[in-house]
Amino acid sequence: MMTPLTTADTTIGNPIDYSEKDSFDALHNELAKGIQSMKNGDVYTIEEAWKEIDKI
Repeated sequence: MMTPLTTADTTIGNPIDYSEKDSFDALHNELAKGIQSMKNGDVYTIEEAWKEIDKI
């Protein structure tokens, strides 16, 4: 059984429940974008990379 994860939406103040599957799906999508970016030969500075990581 998957345990729901709770995070606070600071724009509204109401908690949002995400399932473990939702979290893994979001992570998988971000990793897939990163892998595709590598395949495309895209290059980012470390500062740009951290900005993207901080958004997640």
